[in-house]
Amino acid sequence: MENWEIQRVVAVSPSNANDCDAAYLLKVAYGEEQAEVVVEFAAPSAVASGGYAQEVVGKFLADDEPPQRIVVERDGSVRIVTGPLVAERAPRSRSTPREPQRGRRRGNR
Repeated sequence: MENWEIQRVVAVSPSNANDCDAAYLLKVAYGEEQAEVVVEFAAPSAVASGGYAQEVVGKFLADDEPPQRIVVERDGSVRIVTGPLVAERAPRSRSTPREPQRGRRRGNR
């Protein structure tokens, strides 16, 4: 299975400035499908950077659907925020495994 790919990273304002002091919006794509992931860093953050946000999101790129919002806590732990979500997204379609086909005999019988 192919993975989502990070297309772009942009610094944005955190959703709650009292709890987080830095945030990055990552645009990810899987073929024609696109999604956005926001990585926020809990205040006070010493490790906030676009590169670290990419590293955090990288762990989820093989998932069927990447999370919409992730918070990196002060101790470095990662928390996926489940609500409120920014947008409704349908999971990408997984290619269903084909039924095994019987091989045809070639040549004379």
